[in-house]
Amino acid sequence: MLIGKINDGNRQKLLVTIREVKGTKMIDLRVHQTGDDGEMLATPAGVSLTFDQAGRAIELLGEAQKRIAGRQ
Repeated sequence: MLIGKINDGNRQKLLVTIREVKGTKMIDLRVHQTGDDGEMLATPAGVSLTFDQAGRAIELLGEAQKRIAGRQ
């Protein structure tokens, strides 16, 4: 199930999807490239996270945003 896309401005996009792996729902972040025919093709670059791992990743991303903005 596609949740959303982040465009890098080139021929790549980061797709956020939910998929099931061995009976466990996972949040998958995977780089896709646009092929010559315009179709999006998944690359090996990406990660699948459990519900708990996704929560921790969100916390870490929020901390990274604060540091970039200078609000340590």
